[in-house]
Amino acid sequence: MNRERITTIGRRGLFVVLWLTVAGLGLYAAARFPTVSDWSATGRNSLSQPSIHVVRALRGPVHIVAFAHGAAVRQSVRALIAKYRRVDPAIQLSFVNPDKHPALVRRLNVGFNGELEIRYGKRRALVSSPSETGVTNELARLERTGIRHLTFLTGNQERRPQDGSGLGLSSWARQLRARGFTVGSFDPGTGQALPHKAGVLVIADPRVRFLPGEVHALEGFVKHGGNLLLMLEPGHTAGLGPMLAQLGVRVRKGFVVDPASSLLTSTNPDFIAISHYPALGPVRGMHLVTVFPTTAALTLTPVHGLKPVPILATGNDAWRQTQPLAGLVTPPAGTSPAVLTIGAALERPFKGGRQHVVIVGDSDFVANSYIGEGGNLTLAMNLANWLAHDDAFINLPNRASPDLTLTLTGGEEEAIAYGFLLGLPILLFAGALRVWWRRRRL
Repeated sequence: MNRERITTIGRRGLFVVLWLTVAGLGLYAAARFPTVSDWSATGRNSLSQPSIHVVRALRGPVHIVAFAHGAAVRQSVRALIAKYRRVDPAIQLSFVNPDKHPALVRRLNVGFNGELEIRYGKRRALVSSPSETGVTNELARLERTGIRHLTFLTGNQERRPQDGSGLGLSSWARQLRARGFTVGSFDPGTGQALPHKAGVLVIADPRVRFLPGEVHALEGFVKHGGNLLLMLEPGHTAGLGPMLAQLGVRVRKGFVVDPASSLLTSTNPDFIAISHYPALGPVRGMHLVTVFPTTAALTLTPVHGLKPVPILATGNDAWRQTQPLAGLVTPPAGTSPAVLTIGAALERPFKGGRQHVVIVGDSDFVANSYIGEGGNLTLAMNLANWLAHDDAFINLPNRASPDLTLTLTGGEEEAIAYGFLLGLPILLFAGALRVWWRRRRL
């Protein structure tokens, strides 16, 4: 018996030693070769592919300073930056208590608890929105070399980036500069040639007809591979029809009416709302609703090897109308509702690179009065990034998580309520009564 007992104790001791050895090796392997898996819906605990591309494109050390106090705020920042560190472990994170360093807070103009300062080489930027969208956009802006130009034509009463009125483009220009673009303007009426480094040429709602020489200069700009963003309004092509024809685009008469848009905008049906986009060009990955007040329709035709593609289109029930809206809104006689294109993109190889052109039948969507509506700012920045060949820097909207809400019907709510208020107490009472009855019979 003693020998068997000793053997049993020995076996148990050996098992404990082996178990501790395996556990120790497992802990060592976990510390030496860490592995992280994200099983959440939409992968919200890891970076999106565009963010990963931006992080991997960084060519220098990144140090993020979080001006935060409080355990909850600091933990939120750690969780956010941990996603970036899993892609690039060299990214550093440190914390500064803003209450203990008021002079530094005033010098950097830190505005709230949890604000981030990103240091990339000699460049620095503050992130007022501590989210993947905010951090990635600032990293992209810091990574830019500063040679991205947008040149606005201003000689034919176009909308100007300096104009702070409701119809001006100052809000968009401010966002462009904040993301590393150089914004300028050019008046062809001065007799000077278009700057060699014009970058992306922007023409927003010209109200004065271009002279033949100006049209010829614009045609030459496009012919020689220039990137162009042309935003028009119904009835205002300003003599640019020949240039558009060379690109396979024709602006149709009248304005677009889409009754289905009224369900999203709660306004007149000529206030177009778009919520679905093709997975190409500057609108790939877009899911936000964009609005276009009074827009023209476009007809696209392949020409000279060029093939413009629609990137902004209405629903199936839209039509063109030349008369003002009045009374009951119905299609004009002989008009059948159909999908209408209001925005088109063109991309072609050119001298080892690629040329990008975008034509939109509306310019109000980037105006100060409307750029804050829905996803208009996101679309405007996407257009600028795509035209400047910064596809990876297209603005990143926050990813929605479909499993964060629970929607119940009225019957399901009543079942849960009565189950907890009546059913559960009755079951507990019945169980207690059964135990009491069994004990009494003993």
